[in-house]
Amino acid sequence: MDYDPFLIFLIIVLKALSCSCDHRKFPTSPIHIPIKRRGGPFPTSENANLTFLLEELSRAESRFYATKREMQGNKLVRKPKNTAVGGSEAGLLMAEAGRLGAWYADIQLGTPWQSLELDLDMLTADFFVFRTTSRLGSQFHDGLSQSFMFPGGDFPYPTCRYPSDKLLIPGTGTELPISFAFCRPSHSSLHTLLPSGAVLGLAPSASLSQTKKDSLLNQLLEKKAIHQNIWNLMLINGQQGVLTLGGTSNDAVSKVNEEIQAELEKTNTVDEKVLKVKRGTRSAGKGDYGLKPRDDDDDAWRAAWKWSKVQGAAGWWQILMQGIWVGGSKILKNQPVVLDVCPSLSPFQATSHPPYQLTTPFILAPPQAATAFYASIPGARALPAPHANFYTFPCLNPPTLHLEFGAWNFPVLHGGGAPGGKMSLGRLRDGSGYCVGAVVASTMGGANGGGAAGRSVDGMLDVWVVGGPFFRDVSVVFDVGLQSVGMRTF
Repeated sequence: MDYDPFLIFLIIVLKALSCSCDHRKFPTSPIHIPIKRRGGPFPTSENANLTFLLEELSRAESRFYATKREMQGNKLVRKPKNTAVGGSEAGLLMAEAGRLGAWYADIQLGTPWQSLELDLDMLTADFFVFRTTSRLGSQFHDGLSQSFMFPGGDFPYPTCRYPSDKLLIPGTGTELPISFAFCRPSHSSLHTLLPSGAVLGLAPSASLSQTKKDSLLNQLLEKKAIHQNIWNLMLINGQQGVLTLGGTSNDAVSKVNEEIQAELEKTNTVDEKVLKVKRGTRSAGKGDYGLKPRDDDDDAWRAAWKWSKVQGAAGWWQILMQGIWVGGSKILKNQPVVLDVCPSLSPFQATSHPPYQLTTPFILAPPQAATAFYASIPGARALPAPHANFYTFPCLNPPTLHLEFGAWNFPVLHGGGAPGGKMSLGRLRDGSGYCVGAVVASTMGGANGGGAAGRSVDGMLDVWVVGGPFFRDVSVVFDVGLQSVGMRTF
């Protein structure tokens, strides 16, 4: 059996990161937390189910409908809408625990410890524990924790109170008292049938916090558990990754480099190229793109990353994509893009359509941009209504795609053994030489309810949404304090 040497490299890195925090360095070491994708990797299919893909597009867009833009002083910010999500119940939080396809971390809360699945959500800023009467998800039983502290009083946010309890800091053996929103829907509400769990909102602005509770990152900073207001995502494959709070995985990867080499030698699959950092393609400028800078050298580590400033209404991680390159040619430039790793389904929205049971790997593009993108691919063509959001391309000639950020071209959707590679959502039909492309036209930013769900999103005109497919190829660091995003390839 042949093994991919670079995959072995990344698996060993994941194992090393899961135990790389030394409690003797606490509280200044970054906190490395292994994460997983609920339900495992996205399942592949020989043929694309266009009807279901259109439904999935509507669900992917639905995560963006719960906010609006408004002026706050002299600043434009994004805020939750006054009505509940879907207009069904007051006090319903935008984020949901237990979503299929979501990336999550296993955490230990309370005394004695109780295991919870902590979902990552980049479109909200709330840190909360959600408990329902259903047996779905992971439950936190406050009555079983000896360290649970409930201040009492009114509900600051409908269905939510603000207790505190001890959180085990992964990899350190150290516990810290952490406050959070503890939300329990009414027993008469349909939402009490949703999965229990916890959510870590990672949006860069407190304007997207409904509970107005201090974020987990801020609390770790105040308690000196970390010393930088940053976090980093490194997805190793379709189902494993690392979330780093207060730093990046950069330093830990350097420290285990010798151990990785020894492990690779044991497999007889050593390739000198995999022992070095895989480089992107420089589109402008010069400089080292290696692993030399360390996270504990204050600002020195930033040299290893390509940076973009957050722009647009404060709320989401929206940055400028300087260019889109297809086959070595720059076909679009200066495109705004929102980064969102988890555009996943609600448990109530899951269907029995095989094999698309989880989040589809879309890159959402404005209609004109999607047209220009596929016009640069020989043989590509748009599908007729009602599937006009999708395009096809020759399966035997998948495009080579790079996205440019910080004057650096990052490879996206490269490789893959199926027809059309990672760029494909499946063949158009049995025996067809055309594959359905993962870059999909989204009209949710248009006027008069242009989205697939018949609604429009304020401020999303001409904005791309880049999710899981991008994060699987690029490590991304988010600097909350400086409101900037850094990227690099491994």
